[in-house]
Amino acid sequence: MRWAKDPQERHVFWLNGLAGTGKSTIAQTFSGVVAKNGTLGASFFCSRDYLNRKELKNIFPTLAYQLACRYPAFRKQIIRVIKRDPSAAQNSLISQLEDLIVDPLSFTKISCVIVVDALDECVDDQPASAILSVLGRFVKQLPSVKFFITGRPEPRIRTGFRLPLLEPFTQIFLLHKVKLSSVDEDIRLYLQEKLTAVAKRRSDFDLSDPWPCDKDLTALTKKSSGLFIFASTLARFIESEHHEPDERLQLIVTLPDSTVHEGRAGIDPLYTQVLVHGFSDIGDVTLFANLRRVLGAVILAFNPLSRVQIAEILNIKSSLIMANLRHLHSVLLIPNGDYEEIRVFHKSFPDFLQDPDRCSDSKFFIPSLFHHADMALGCFELLKKLEQNPCNLPDFVMNRDVPNVTELLEDKVGGALRYACSHWAMHLRSSPAGDDHASRLITSATEFLKENSLPWIEVMSLDNRLEGVIHSMNNLIDWLGAVCEFGCK
Repeated sequence: MRWAKDPQERHVFWLNGLAGTGKSTIAQTFSGVVAKNGTLGASFFCSRDYLNRKELKNIFPTLAYQLACRYPAFRKQIIRVIKRDPSAAQNSLISQLEDLIVDPLSFTKISCVIVVDALDECVDDQPASAILSVLGRFVKQLPSVKFFITGRPEPRIRTGFRLPLLEPFTQIFLLHKVKLSSVDEDIRLYLQEKLTAVAKRRSDFDLSDPWPCDKDLTALTKKSSGLFIFASTLARFIESEHHEPDERLQLIVTLPDSTVHEGRAGIDPLYTQVLVHGFSDIGDVTLFANLRRVLGAVILAFNPLSRVQIAEILNIKSSLIMANLRHLHSVLLIPNGDYEEIRVFHKSFPDFLQDPDRCSDSKFFIPSLFHHADMALGCFELLKKLEQNPCNLPDFVMNRDVPNVTELLEDKVGGALRYACSHWAMHLRSSPAGDDHASRLITSATEFLKENSLPWIEVMSLDNRLEGVIHSMNNLIDWLGAVCEFGCK
């Protein structure tokens, strides 16, 4: 880990990423490094699974206790505080921080690192993290102390780090922006160490040497897609004491596109926790319906879409999209820009949302057939806006003679409509072949082909996707065949 160039300018470091249900691998590693070189003063690992580790009031007293154990000079100051006020550990957060941490550290001039891991796991009903709010008041008084804080980017955490008193002294490290090849190397090493230990421990099975082999390690690393929590879930699934390790391993590597086994083994509870915790204060049925529409568009789009594109396709306000997604920064990459693409961190999240056996809460379950139909209908509504010669080109001009075609299409047609041109038929083919959806889709498709097919072909030609017209017609024919088959039953 590398600090800011000027250590006096940054006193708080936030590791922003997907936290796991167990100890954060990276925070553990960092704590080990600073402990080894003698700079770790104290640490606190938050966990909503344990009462004494999910309450904010326990953080500063625990840190103070550890600092007192490590530094005799600090210990003398804490003894004086406790003699003066025996209930100091039960006071308000701001009093705890001032009396138990700030004043003793300021007096002793101790230089150290303090780690708070998985801050999002603590119960906190404040709009901005209460811990970060009080820390911002005193951080300037501790120039020789560095706070290393990890956590999922939930709204109150993000708001806390944006507070004017704290933001100037904070440096943020985004895990999803770390070079993937570097992360893959670490994940591969982690899996190798964990599974080699399994091979040594499970002497009751005849495992190959080495186990796992290089090919299987590569497959497991690729499947993890840069997420340590997913890698740890893989390891837990394979090392089950009640199953044969190699049999469990082969279940994973022979089904590279499936995340069912890992999901049920440990990743699904994490996704459930993120969703339930993020939307616990919402009871409006309409709001959940909007949430499912937005999530459906994010996970079912055939290429990533921006919030502006999603808003146009679904015909909703862009602000509504952000209101729905603001609690999901730990499972979705949600950029600040309106025109930047929203992406999922790992394939297991869309898999989870679309499987009723895994996502058992109907408020979050995404039935893909109906949401593909929703996307197809949205595409048809956009396609109705196409007019003859949408890019205002001269008669008989050749595509190769049109300068800056991509910029021209973006300006005259737009990203959402270009997506609709390319992918309406793919969404249609994945839609229900019966019920009211099929009737509405047939009507919309008929109107589109009668009124807007020529400008659609022109856009596809300019976008160098003319072969997509043939594929779209084939998808339409296949879906209509399914509709006829459904009607005959």
